[in-house]
Amino acid sequence: MAILYFIFFTSLTLVTFLRVGGRMDRMFVKPIYAFLLGMAFIYGFMPWVKELRGIQSYPFYYSTDAKAMALMLSVMFCISGIGGYLAMGGFSAPSLPKVRSLTARERRRVLVLVGIPAMAAVLYLARTIASHDLADYMRDRIVIRRGLGPAVVLAFAAICYGAILVTNYLAEKKERGRSPALWRLITISATVLVIAVAFVAMGNRNFVFSLIAIILFASLSMFPGRLRKALMLLPVMLALALGFSAWAKIRTTLDSAGPSALSGQDPAELLVYGLNGAFGNSENLIWLAQHDYAWHPLWGETLFAAAVNPVPRAIWPDKPFGGGPAFRNMIYPGSYTLDGEKLTSYTTGLPTEGYMNFGMLGLILFGAANGICLALIRNAYSRLRTVTPVGVVIYSFSIFMFSIGFLYMELLGGWSRYFITVLLLFAVSYLGNRPIRTRLVTA
Repeated sequence: MAILYFIFFTSLTLVTFLRVGGRMDRMFVKPIYAFLLGMAFIYGFMPWVKELRGIQSYPFYYSTDAKAMALMLSVMFCISGIGGYLAMGGFSAPSLPKVRSLTARERRRVLVLVGIPAMAAVLYLARTIASHDLADYMRDRIVIRRGLGPAVVLAFAAICYGAILVTNYLAEKKERGRSPALWRLITISATVLVIAVAFVAMGNRNFVFSLIAIILFASLSMFPGRLRKALMLLPVMLALALGFSAWAKIRTTLDSAGPSALSGQDPAELLVYGLNGAFGNSENLIWLAQHDYAWHPLWGETLFAAAVNPVPRAIWPDKPFGGGPAFRNMIYPGSYTLDGEKLTSYTTGLPTEGYMNFGMLGLILFGAANGICLALIRNAYSRLRTVTPVGVVIYSFSIFMFSIGFLYMELLGGWSRYFITVLLLFAVSYLGNRPIRTRLVTA
């Protein structure tokens, strides 16, 4: 099986780089290539490495037939995604809009409508952590954060706020031919660092990956992103991944070994451990294939849960669960309940949720829908003539979610973050640089 995983990974990677060549910005123009890399990494590279290392997320026996079936399902999802993208004309080569920097008024509106609410949500969640023992929080964070879903979703907007600051800095630098004032760079760097550290402390290291990915996508709107220079980032990305993996190992042993859990740890094994915790979703399909007798299709339950997730549970106490809790209850029936303690949910990913809901047909439909959305977003962006960094980040965030994010996120959580964040960004974009005048009506 390791050979088959490797073939799947290398095939998608080679196709992508043969089409992209040395210009990474072509993935910004045709985001289907980012989708192929996402599929290659999550559903090719990760299961290959796990197979070589003998690592599993769940303590079950998997037959070769189940693994082969899961790989076939991954291939079907990938082909469906390409088909949906192709059907909507995603492979055309349009000219992208010109990027202009934000005016002072627009910067204030970004701060008021996005920055302040998002950072307030981050600080509110940070206070929640501070009021608990860190080991208890990391062990029971789902229970501790129960009822704080809106704050978690709003806090995610801080990622796009940080990306807007960086993108605007790059746009100003390109327009003026020189870097803006040093204090601006220091302020922006400090803000992005605070956002990243806060999410790592809260146990959401995947949010930091989202931040980095969105910033990199946004930078491709103005720079070609030569492959040679992109490869220079690889050591930095590996160092960050190793650091996040070390923190993931420590946080699970805070009440026992703590930092001593890293003593004598093989760096390669530690890296695989961390990556598996973040992107090891392919095993979900293997479990479903191995235990096809133990579960029944959900017939759209997790789709409905995602649609109604913006409704607070305080108003609707029996609001349905998303795909993560549903999948856990498939593995351990009855283990995830509203009044449960020490809850642990599993991250599904879009291929898993498609298969959980409607079987093989659902996986094909979900893949096609993902490709269609990716093409529609690309086509809508290409029709614009000029955009600000807000528009660039809306597009970058969107192609990140539909090319990579939804491949490893739970649909409910991912869709909620995407919907609320884009709604805030569209509000800023709609206001633009227009002055808001009030008229005094005299009797």
